[in-house]
Amino acid sequence: MDRLVMLETLLLLSCLWGCCSSVHVYEFQPNGEPTNSHLMYNEELSLMPLDALSFCVRLRFYYLWEVSGFLQVSDNSTGQLVHTVQAEINLNYIRVTLSKFRRYYFFKQKLQALTWHHLCVTYGQGVTITYLDGVEQDSHHADLGGPITGTQVKIGAWDAGNSYSGQISQANIWGHVLTTQEVAALADCTKEAEGDIVSWRGPWTSVGDIVLSHGSLDDLCTEASGMDYFVLSDFTASAAYQVCEGIGGSVPTPESAAEYHTIMEAVIGYQIADDLSCDTFWVGISDKEKEGVWTDIKSKSLFHPSWAVTEPDGDKLENCAVAVGPQQFADTRCDELNCAVCAVPRRPVWRIFGACEIYQRNIHLVALQDQSGKVFFRGYSDYQITQNEVKTEWVWKNWRSNQTIATLSKAINGVPVGRQNWTLKKPMCGQAEGETRRLLLTHCTTGYFSCDDASCIPLHQRCDLKFDCRDRSDESGCHMVKFPPVYRQDLPPEINNNNNSQPLPITLYLTIESAAVHTSSMHMHVNLNVSMTWQEARLSFLNLNEDYTLNRVPYETMQKVWVPVIDFTNTKGNHFTHTDQQTTMVVSMQGKPSLGDDTQPEELEVYSGLENPISVRRKYSVTFQCQFDLKMYPFDEQYCHLELTMLSASSRLLVFNEAASTAIFQGNPLLVEYFVGNVDIVFQNDKDFAVMLIKLKLLRRSGFIIMNVYIPSLCLLVISYLTLYFTPTNFQVRILASLTSLLVVATLYTQASSSLPKTSYFKMVDVWLLSSIFFIFIIIIIHTIIDRTREWDARVGCKRMNTSPTLSGNMPMSNYTSMTSMRVNSPDNGATELDETRRNSVGTSRRNSAGVSQYDAQSVTFDLARLRPLHEIVILASRVFVLVLLVVFHIIYWTVVLA
Repeated sequence: MDRLVMLETLLLLSCLWGCCSSVHVYEFQPNGEPTNSHLMYNEELSLMPLDALSFCVRLRFYYLWEVSGFLQVSDNSTGQLVHTVQAEINLNYIRVTLSKFRRYYFFKQKLQALTWHHLCVTYGQGVTITYLDGVEQDSHHADLGGPITGTQVKIGAWDAGNSYSGQISQANIWGHVLTTQEVAALADCTKEAEGDIVSWRGPWTSVGDIVLSHGSLDDLCTEASGMDYFVLSDFTASAAYQVCEGIGGSVPTPESAAEYHTIMEAVIGYQIADDLSCDTFWVGISDKEKEGVWTDIKSKSLFHPSWAVTEPDGDKLENCAVAVGPQQFADTRCDELNCAVCAVPRRPVWRIFGACEIYQRNIHLVALQDQSGKVFFRGYSDYQITQNEVKTEWVWKNWRSNQTIATLSKAINGVPVGRQNWTLKKPMCGQAEGETRRLLLTHCTTGYFSCDDASCIPLHQRCDLKFDCRDRSDESGCHMVKFPPVYRQDLPPEINNNNNSQPLPITLYLTIESAAVHTSSMHMHVNLNVSMTWQEARLSFLNLNEDYTLNRVPYETMQKVWVPVIDFTNTKGNHFTHTDQQTTMVVSMQGKPSLGDDTQPEELEVYSGLENPISVRRKYSVTFQCQFDLKMYPFDEQYCHLELTMLSASSRLLVFNEAASTAIFQGNPLLVEYFVGNVDIVFQNDKDFAVMLIKLKLLRRSGFIIMNVYIPSLCLLVISYLTLYFTPTNFQVRILASLTSLLVVATLYTQASSSLPKTSYFKMVDVWLLSSIFFIFIIIIIHTIIDRTREWDARVGCKRMNTSPTLSGNMPMSNYTSMTSMRVNSPDNGATELDETRRNSVGTSRRNSAGVSQYDAQSVTFDLARLRPLHEIVILASRVFVLVLLVVFHIIYWTVVLA
């Protein structure tokens, strides 16, 4: 006790002389044996009810127990001891008690053993905030349920069962809330501040076995950024590179005399053992790739060594180098045995995977080397891994109970790091004693994958279909799907795990790559790519990659997974989706992973099936039956329906996802007869089984029919009409031209009908062709009528010439006869010669003033008009009638078509 007071007095005097950069450090339970050793603040303490509080401490733990309490404020003013402030640490959290409020505050990164950390907790305005190394970690609203009071403060233990193992310094308590900037300044040692309630300057009273030491504040703040050196003997160059990388460091190459002396100090410190003598040690350069060009083993950058006298002298036989003095290197054979010095960033965290441990502190270790040069791994709690006395095997044991857990013989490169086979000395993870279990001892941090040799690669490079580990272990054991203990492939998954009655939505992505439409049979043959996506909450997924193409599920695993079945309903025959070797199953990484349970000897990121959907994709070639309405053919628009029905379960359990399901056409839209238009979807999830109707719009390409039917038939119709302008006496020419047109149109009608389905209704092409036939038929009838009326006109004309002596009593019979004969025999059946005769007759009558009777010109013109032959009248009328009929028909027809 007196010695402790004397040391504190010397420290106070040194501060008065301006040497306050030195702080006192207290060490508790250095051997890991729980005790009630603690510091008591021995000044009178009377905490009034506080509405704000802050406490900070700098600590460096050795071991972690179930409860590692390091701070306790108690109040015994009422005669009963009440703990109003308590703080305990664990690997990834600090639990704080303020009056009647207690809460866990989790760290964003785990604490490291044998490493100084700065912890702060502030409370004010109902909010508690925790800080680690100056960075805010967690915060919660806190209803204390009572005031914060206190009469005594303990540092280092609550009691023997809830105590702290390690070093503590700079424990202070304030009666106000420290700002974020103040906490950061305290953490990085840019500011020193003593607590206004409890000050680290003391005075403190030591209770139990406590060791006081003094350390530089700068050392405490920068200790975590230093380097550790491990010295190993009898290693080849390649083994040295591999082992150093496996324990989290590298083989250093000293580039200055100071760096060389730093390494040699570490080497000399481990030369107590007789078998450990390291006058020379490997450096991390080589000229294997190109003789004479020395490059750094790790970075592959060019390096220019400072060679010793007569070095290098090994030519192509000596491709590695050793350090023989300050900035002096010598080349040597790579298979020789030399010391290996590994430069490792300060105190990397080691973890052991595959041990089925409950507590995280039991699988965390720190690598150390004792003065004899012996490397061992000390756990954060009760475990440690060391070599036996004869160095034939590594032993993993519980040092407190002296129980061996597993042993490792024939360790790779002589060290237990990486993924190796251990022999169990006690049951573990369902395996019996004596069995072999594969365990992983690694320093790789979160987000990295440990290769078998303990080297680290980014976790996303795991199972990416290319080798990234030096030993190619990253592409082995790539299991992607994790099944639950009970999994029924015949039962559809639920939308979540709370037995919700809501049906599971299945998202369908349907891509039509090509289509061929057969109008005559009303079929459409399509090539489809069908992709179904759903959430399988019963499964978990491992080793997912952001690139979903790398998340392909193997065929053997795919056969065990439930997959929805969809029926192509309106097809020729029975067709439905199925899972075979042509099916591709992938998982999309959409959710955030959680860490694995450490029961497997590898780093695992577990993705929930509820957040990361699973998809199957397959190509199908199917013929669908279409229902076409051909009334407007060939100016029609058709819809062909692709009906898909969910067969796996009723719509009470499975439905189509209406918001996300899509169907697109990606083929050539220009088909033989159609142009592919829009694709619409109609959902019928209210039926017994969910139905999805895909409506494919088909726009008729009518150019073929117009060129091969409409234009020829129209030309024939025009030709038939023009026969009305042929000479009436050429009946055979007129009738043959019309009949030929009729036969050709009838042939076109037959051909057009044979290429279309037989319907009970007329199509627009039928109306066109039948109308053409009808018009030509009418023209033929008109030609027959014209021929008959022409013959009748000839008979009537002869009778009139025989019975009528004069024309209206004014014209001689000879004149009338000559006029009639000229009219009847006119080759063009016109009125040209008749009109000329009329003019001559009238002129003659006017000039005939010697006894010939004169007649009036108007009377002659009237009489001649009454004598126009009937067949001419029929011809003129038929021309007008047929033309009007054609025009009216076309107006109506094309109005219907265009409308």
